[in-house]
Amino acid sequence: MTDYDFQSLNDKEFEALAIDLVSKRNKTKFERFKPGRDAGVDGRYFKKDGSEVVVQCKHWPSSSLDKLIRYLETHELPKIKRLLPSRYIIALSHPLSRREKDRIRLALSPFILSPSDVIGREDLNDLLSENSETEVRHYKLWITSSNVLAHLLNKPIYDRSASKLKEIHENSYLYVPTSNHSEALDKLENLGTVIITGPAGIGKTTLADQLTLHYVTKGFTFVQIAEEIREAEAAYQTDELQLFYFDDFLGRNYLEALSGHEGTHISQFIKRITRDKKKRFILTSRTTILNQGKILIDVFHNNNLERNEFEISFDSLSEIDKAQILYNHIWHSSLEQEYIDQLYINKRYRKIISHLNFNPRLIRYITDSNRLVQCTPDQYWPYIERLLNNPAEVWQNPFDAQHDDFGRALIFLVTLNARPVSQGELAESFSRLVSHQDANAMHGRRDYMQSLRHLVGSMLSRTIISDLEPLINLFSPSIGDFVLYRYASDIPSLRAGFCSLRSTSSLNTLFNLYNNQLISWESRTVILDAVLDNAKAHNYQAFTAEYIASALVNYSSDINSLSIYAQRLTAASDFVARTACSGYSGDIANVMGWRLRNSMSTSQEVVDFIVNACELNPASSELLQIAALLRILPQDHAARVRTYVEEAASNYFIDVVHDEFPDDEVFDSVDPDQTYEAERNLSRMVESKMEKLGLSGSDAAVEAIVEAFDVSTRMDEYFRPEPEYPGKRILFTPPFIDAIDDLFERDD
Repeated sequence: MTDYDFQSLNDKEFEALAIDLVSKRNKTKFERFKPGRDAGVDGRYFKKDGSEVVVQCKHWPSSSLDKLIRYLETHELPKIKRLLPSRYIIALSHPLSRREKDRIRLALSPFILSPSDVIGREDLNDLLSENSETEVRHYKLWITSSNVLAHLLNKPIYDRSASKLKEIHENSYLYVPTSNHSEALDKLENLGTVIITGPAGIGKTTLADQLTLHYVTKGFTFVQIAEEIREAEAAYQTDELQLFYFDDFLGRNYLEALSGHEGTHISQFIKRITRDKKKRFILTSRTTILNQGKILIDVFHNNNLERNEFEISFDSLSEIDKAQILYNHIWHSSLEQEYIDQLYINKRYRKIISHLNFNPRLIRYITDSNRLVQCTPDQYWPYIERLLNNPAEVWQNPFDAQHDDFGRALIFLVTLNARPVSQGELAESFSRLVSHQDANAMHGRRDYMQSLRHLVGSMLSRTIISDLEPLINLFSPSIGDFVLYRYASDIPSLRAGFCSLRSTSSLNTLFNLYNNQLISWESRTVILDAVLDNAKAHNYQAFTAEYIASALVNYSSDINSLSIYAQRLTAASDFVARTACSGYSGDIANVMGWRLRNSMSTSQEVVDFIVNACELNPASSELLQIAALLRILPQDHAARVRTYVEEAASNYFIDVVHDEFPDDEVFDSVDPDQTYEAERNLSRMVESKMEKLGLSGSDAAVEAIVEAFDVSTRMDEYFRPEPEYPGKRILFTPPFIDAIDDLFERDD
């Protein structure tokens, strides 16, 4: 049973819907008029005798019915008397009883001929039930429905994904479908994957969120990826409709140079999605970050991923798009009328829409009444102008004026960490920071939980996933940009912050500050020295081999140029060697190679490390690093460990056989009945991969990989004509039939 309350629609959207439904009911196309001063007419048609039938729509979700009826008597009735229509129909979003319909009919007597011409919420829902195509056309109506959310949350999805879906749903009422929506949806439908790019604040995540809702309403299970693509690989279900979502996949605030294996995994996963018509994959990234990523990650270029990109630019938003965005935010805000009036003085709304710095994130900020506690109505317009002219003030004022040193310290730490951090880990980092010698001058209340509670919802977000510890993240990626630029020249603060965090993601922040020329090589080295000295001072307790190895590898552009006589470097590498077998990373492998070349580690220690690494299911690039270690080992030691590496490589290729060996290459120049030729192609490809790893690849290993591919079955699927996937979407873009002034025009 359809049961909408229509609160997700603004008054203009409600009017368009109501006119559509009245036209359906009366089997007559009502002529719609531009929004604005309508003289009591939202829609009309002329009967054969020339008399006029008028429709008027009223969407006052926050007003009582008594107030609405008084308004109809005092404002609308005089207009109707001037019009003298032969029939008057009124559509309201209020629920109406029989008695209430009679009250409205009497208030507008004698122009309403029948109670059926007073259309209330229940009537509109009945009409929607009878006209499903109208429901589908009005996108915001059904995509924001609480019924949709209930359907989604009953799906067998992870708690984190459910939490994200709920957040997407709650923000949907602000969404304005533009041409970007339909074009991105077409690309996603045709290719299976879309990478949404664009500048900060343009609405990449908002568009991705709404594409997500579109597909989950079609029965797709939603899987949010938080850290790495392996989360998606683990959740992949062959026969299930699934939508994978990776927001800001190249880093939240700046470029995080992905390791080779992560870039390869993303590329392979996109290819896998392309082959599976029951899957969709949505990624977002800022344009500048994605372009830098392409330079560092060759696999993005080699696999022609540019075809999956969809860029949102400020030019792609028309003036009426911007007007609708602003109008929608005002309508759904809790701004008091005195503040809204300021936007209408001399048509100030047009200055906002035409401003060079217009972006949806800024519009949401300036229409948030919670941020206007100390701003009077008279100060509201100067406040808006300041933010438009200097968008950095969006975060500068709350950062400086609303928080003390300890609150700012928490924001600073979360920014440097660059990834969501558990509440407990953040507490420990906070304690280390406020105790650091560079932080002696801090003022305020040194209360972690109080500061955190004050920040959550404005500068930080707090996500609870099932019974796990809450995760803390930045409320908006742009906060991180502001904080990094603010502290880029404050080396003592950066030194204290990085020494307080013990995550490899925080070291990535340091390296990218240098890569993006925000700090100098000398400043970077000073901070790295402090990080390594701090670890040594604590005897490396509570530090991981991966963290210390990352610091060492990035100490120089070439690890082999590091001096073995520098005490902090040798001490740090000693710790890595002692704990190397507790985990695996490419950086640890590089450190072990450096130590072997400089006779700081024995061949047996490297052998032990390789054996351990092979047991941790290494991926392609990790196997390359292990193979590099294998090549510098003495021949007798290499012979003892080679079988471990070959087994690990074989297991890896079996696990990802269809990603590493694409159908297009296996079946290249092969006829549909030439199974043997396809198997020979595949065998040669496997042997080539093994050779790149410095491995011979036994006949048994090659045969196992070929068997895992299942050539005959894959050939049948590959050469079979592909049926068109059902469920092509129908998208309705609201008919913006009027100019900006008419959109913002208000009733008398």
